[in-house]
Amino acid sequence: MKRFSSVCALALIVGACGGDGTNPFTTSFDANDPATTIDPDSETEVSAAGIPVLIASDLDSLSYNATDKTLTVTGLTQDGTSAVNAYRHVVDGQQTITTSDGNTYSAFVNGYTTFTRQNDALGRHSTAFVASRAGLQAGVVMTGGQFNKFFAGTYYERNGDYVAPTAPDTRFDVTYHGTYAAGINFSGPNTDLLPIVGPIDEDIDVPRQSAYVRGLIFVNVDLNDMSVEGQIYNRTGVFRADETADDTVGFFGYPEIALVEGVLAADGSFAGKVQNQGKLLDIGDFAGIIGGDSGQALAGGTRFEDFETTFEDEIEYGVFVLDICEVGDTGDICTNALP
Repeated sequence: MKRFSSVCALALIVGACGGDGTNPFTTSFDANDPATTIDPDSETEVSAAGIPVLIASDLDSLSYNATDKTLTVTGLTQDGTSAVNAYRHVVDGQQTITTSDGNTYSAFVNGYTTFTRQNDALGRHSTAFVASRAGLQAGVVMTGGQFNKFFAGTYYERNGDYVAPTAPDTRFDVTYHGTYAAGINFSGPNTDLLPIVGPIDEDIDVPRQSAYVRGLIFVNVDLNDMSVEGQIYNRTGVFRADETADDTVGFFGYPEIALVEGVLAADGSFAGKVQNQGKLLDIGDFAGIIGGDSGQALAGGTRFEDFETTFEDEIEYGVFVLDICEVGDTGDICTNALP
């Protein structure tokens, strides 16, 4: 199954995707694709990997080896020469980048390993953020915008059976916390685009890297009501600041996101809706799975859109791989989540 999404490729301070401020391209997919099924319990359309299709989108699977620092991606359109493609390891966590104007900034996302791929200087560039722990792995992959479209998706999986977490004494809920990484359909700063050789016609639509979002997240799981909810906060978008200088960088603070109405299934998977914090309109979906030999980790993904009034037609695909709050943990989330 392939999903095609429009790209907003203008600079950070420009709030439109087309000459009239709108984007004429819409996401489309084949609801009869045999790679998707309907979960009989929730009537949610899911991929062959059991991930809601809105979140999996164009990505079939990924395989990440944290020890060898390797990543292979299956299914993403226009990211390589075959259906399964090996990506190039860039950095674990963040990386200091110096731009052509002499400024430095911290690129990428703490808590995730960054991989990229580009076949040739006129082929699409893809960026992946991945992480693993306690038998879970998850990642998000997104191409830069080119030819009016981008391709993206999130994948997560668990090795082993579900073991439910144990709530603290006299409690029935647990909290997971960590960092959040996402791709967004805007142009990002150039960090490793292949160089274009010689003069080139200025009308040619050359590749771009994807902009991305980094933030913090916590998720509360009620083990009695089988309910999942949480928040993504401190969200910062990292963009290309100037279309005439492709390695320039700009930052934009995005609103907090609420994860609501999540339902935990008997196998440790869950799914729910995404809203802007303080607003009741559903703007997307989140889903994931609990893992580890004592339920000590949680991983999943998001897909939501039209969450910011400065821009139009923005679409975000995100990933989270989190740890459970345990006695002795510091930080404002776990300090206040534990009795």
